[in-house]
Amino acid sequence: MTRILHRLQTLCTLPGQVVGWLILPLILSVCLTVLAAQLGINVLADWGEAVPLFGKALTVNSLLDLQWHIFALIVLFGGVYALRDNSHVSVDVFSSALSERARLAIRLFGDLFFLLPFCAIIAWYGYGFAEKALISGEASTYGGLIDRWAIKAAIPAAFALLGLYALLRVIATALELAGFSTTSDGATR
Repeated sequence: MTRILHRLQTLCTLPGQVVGWLILPLILSVCLTVLAAQLGINVLADWGEAVPLFGKALTVNSLLDLQWHIFALIVLFGGVYALRDNSHVSVDVFSSALSERARLAIRLFGDLFFLLPFCAIIAWYGYGFAEKALISGEASTYGGLIDRWAIKAAIPAAFALLGLYALLRVIATALELAGFSTTSDGATR
């Protein structure tokens, strides 16, 4: 059981590991935007027919939109990765004086009554948010990227993934409280 949980937890962190590499295209996009702005170039490439996300051309505004899209993906999907590594914000000043069992009980309570409901709410409403953007054909109002629904769809996807990881962590924490072998971060080994 714990081996299956560990594999599922690892699978949930995979998107966070992948989007971490998007920092390289983000840096390239920022450098290209600065260079184009300094040279007074707005249209970097024009391909005539609309392509998904970019439309008919790659412009400085497209790059600006792309930058915040990439950053949003890193933050959204990096959430599971941060939770797995305990890199998220937590109040350790109080829990450091508690026993390991008390810390596990607090984590179980927090995950069940705060993290899981929060993820469910954001995923639920985020879906409608993305669906509305898709149906309305929402695009950048200043000549940037044309498919806003794509980045908005990342919100419910990322929170559903975070919720799944939280559920797996709840199970792992409950198993640890019951005496099964897991790691201190809630990952099962």
